[in-house]
Amino acid sequence: MQITTKTIIFAVQIALTTFLWNCKTSETKVETTANEVKKTTSVEQSDELIIEFTKAKEGFLNESLFQVAVSSVLASENERREEAKLIAEQKSLNLLKTFAPPILSDKGKKELREISKEGKIVDKNISVGGRYYFLYQIQRPNLKRLVTKDLE
Repeated sequence: MQITTKTIIFAVQIALTTFLWNCKTSETKVETTANEVKKTTSVEQSDELIIEFTKAKEGFLNESLFQVAVSSVLASENERREEAKLIAEQKSLNLLKTFAPPILSDKGKKELREISKEGKIVDKNISVGGRYYFLYQIQRPNLKRLVTKDLE
């Protein structure tokens, strides 16, 4: 039984092909695992950011600072900020009403509406999955006392 040169070359080609195939498969598995880790980490970071905003303290942070958290999905930065401000003003008004005396005069209601519009979007907006989260803060000396006791 003689082994010819053609047989040896054929055997080497098969061995080399098998070896390269196995290397490519391992590399693909490593890349797939690395991509899964990146996706998992990205999802975890997104979840943490969403939790930070959904659990952000709303209401009076201290005697002079009031805060609400809002979000927007609009594409343009200016449109997002405008939408966030409008939503935040309304949300602030509704939340401020819960702190105000139960019966307010027209003057007190007007003053509460004006206070809710005094706030600003703070530059802590974060994008997660196409949704942008904003904090809206109203800052005024003795704000809590004004809303809870001094409104007519």
